[in-house]
Amino acid sequence: MFPIIFRNRKTKQHHRDVANSFLRIGRLLQQGYPLEAAIIFMEPHVTVQTSSQFSYVLNLLKEGHPVYEAFQSIDIPTSIKALLYFYHYQGDIAEGFLHAGTLLRYREKIFGELNKLIRYPVALLFFCLVVFVLMYQFVLPHFQSYFSTMSESPSVITSIFLSFLNHLPYLFGGGILVLTLTCFYIIYQSNQLTHYEKIIRLLSLPILKRYVKLIITYFFSLQLGKLMTAGMSLQQALKQFELQNYLPFLQQESVQISHELHQGNSFKEIVRSKQYLKEELAFVIDNGQKTGYLGSDLEQYSDILFSELEETIQRLLHLIQPILFFVIGGFVFLLFLITMLPLFQMLGGV
Repeated sequence: MFPIIFRNRKTKQHHRDVANSFLRIGRLLQQGYPLEAAIIFMEPHVTVQTSSQFSYVLNLLKEGHPVYEAFQSIDIPTSIKALLYFYHYQGDIAEGFLHAGTLLRYREKIFGELNKLIRYPVALLFFCLVVFVLMYQFVLPHFQSYFSTMSESPSVITSIFLSFLNHLPYLFGGGILVLTLTCFYIIYQSNQLTHYEKIIRLLSLPILKRYVKLIITYFFSLQLGKLMTAGMSLQQALKQFELQNYLPFLQQESVQISHELHQGNSFKEIVRSKQYLKEELAFVIDNGQKTGYLGSDLEQYSDILFSELEETIQRLLHLIQPILFFVIGGFVFLLFLITMLPLFQMLGGV
């Protein structure tokens, strides 16, 4: 979440620029423009950073590099670059730009909505922390001074809250330290794992399992279906997955799937055995192989998955803000108790 919150304005603007440029380039290509002419047409309408990257792309194209290789220098997520690779081999690069632009724009839209949702709760949380600091510096010493000069001692509940406030800086510092060390440990452990092991670890987390399977199945079925619709056999389509290096996990898994196919296993049963793919994909493959429309069925299924993914993301976004407000509400209530309980006891002793 935090990398999303603290993405700088320049990066967000660049991604929006590239998304809009890809969409316009795709439309220009569909109208018959050469790719170089479409890029040159877009250069005056983008930021300096995007324009300089497009100039570098033009130089690579003039040297004879494939489209997907030339655009590898653009500063965007590799999952978006992968679309240009697959659509290049499907023979429809215009559609590739349109799809890449659409997904990148959707990605930026989701990040923007998430920023808006958490901006106000985070500001409230910061305000509560400031109030806690002020209470620790000014209110707590007065309470301690009062109870030390009075013959009666504070009640058990009041003592607990005062002790909590007194030790809060140490608890907060310890929490930050534990959180930092945990993050470093997770990053270190992640770097030691293969791409397959990383996905399996994510699948072992109940809260993430459904979303990980949904995303992997969507991308796999979409690109496999389009490659087969373009005229490739199943083995040829899997070979394209093997040759790309944008998505290392699918690259490794396509090698394994091809190996299992050569051993005589059916594609349907292989897919059914993969725990990172949704169970429905095996049914789609079985039906597609029986009717002879496997490529088309996979494309249609990917459209269904994308709609499901959109609905899931929207539900998550709608849950985030209420959860944050509930946490902050509990924080404010704790502040109230810490302040009012000693006051009530002081008033009762007057």
